[in-house]
Amino acid sequence: MTATGGFPAPGPQDREPPRDRPHSAPAAPGASARPRTPILASYKPGIVPLRPLQVSDILDGAVRAVRFNPRLMLGLSALVLALFLVPSAALGIGATQFAAGIASGPRPDAEAFVGILSWLIEAGSTWLATALLSGVLIHVLGQAVLGRKPDLSQTWRATRRRLLPLVGFIALTGLFGLLATALLFGPGVLLLANDSVTAGLILLFLGSLGLAVVALAVSTKISMTGPAIVLEGHGVRGGLRRSFALTRGAAFWRVLGISLLAGLIAWAVGWLLKLPFQLIGLIVIAIAGQDTESGQIGVTVVSHLSSLFAGAITAPFLAAVTGLLYIDRRMRLEALDVILLREAQANPAPRI
Repeated sequence: MTATGGFPAPGPQDREPPRDRPHSAPAAPGASARPRTPILASYKPGIVPLRPLQVSDILDGAVRAVRFNPRLMLGLSALVLALFLVPSAALGIGATQFAAGIASGPRPDAEAFVGILSWLIEAGSTWLATALLSGVLIHVLGQAVLGRKPDLSQTWRATRRRLLPLVGFIALTGLFGLLATALLFGPGVLLLANDSVTAGLILLFLGSLGLAVVALAVSTKISMTGPAIVLEGHGVRGGLRRSFALTRGAAFWRVLGISLLAGLIAWAVGWLLKLPFQLIGLIVIAIAGQDTESGQIGVTVVSHLSSLFAGAITAPFLAAVTGLLYIDRRMRLEALDVILLREAQANPAPRI
């Protein structure tokens, strides 16, 4: 551990980790010959035991991380989401008013375009905020593993110098996503524009499948980049190398499976949290009646409020799952649990 609470790399920053090893504690000198048992299995100074983690440990630990320091996990999430979603809502309202100014009222095609554009702006803003939170909250999670509760000022001091490479990584990820979408959807869109409907729809379907596969594969391989940037002090390139090394081989499928399970849980919780807002949106549309501009503005505001409310709950959970996967991989490959054990014993914190 560093003075700022980071998890230092085991050696040169670009070095790849060794292969998985059996995890057991060394026997004491002179001990009788008997089966070795992991002495760290029950040692739990924070939200998870200091040993390689099972799926239940990761999911339970993510919930515990939010409950352990809710003021920072939930409060910081709400603050960052608001910083992104307030401008997003303003852009959506502005687009609606612009469409209404084209004629006496929005035409059906203009109204549909504005609705899709507003949704894309909201989705992009939510993704950017969530990606940034996943990197920043890893520091809070790392401290929670040791039973510590940093405040906002401590978190800012520990992560402020890592924000620039973290933003660079997010920008690189977004650029890759846009490029992949254009390459996989472009041919189908061009065929549809040239009235080749059947061939265009087939290519769009195949492009959708290809994009889903690429998104899952790439997102899994780069999932450890944010934690590596914040906790190990890497740049974008070094963080990507560390992430690729930590998700090599069978670890890729484990990280993918747990991430999908956590994403499904977060989606279900988010849907339930958004449901009352969706009902409010329907009421707003019914009250607006023929005034489609007011109805669209009301729906935009309600939709952004629902994303803020649901995201403030689900984003910390997903960030914690990613962080615990990173810690688990380093425990299995680099004996990070031993380092954390020494740190917890040298600087003990109150138990949960």
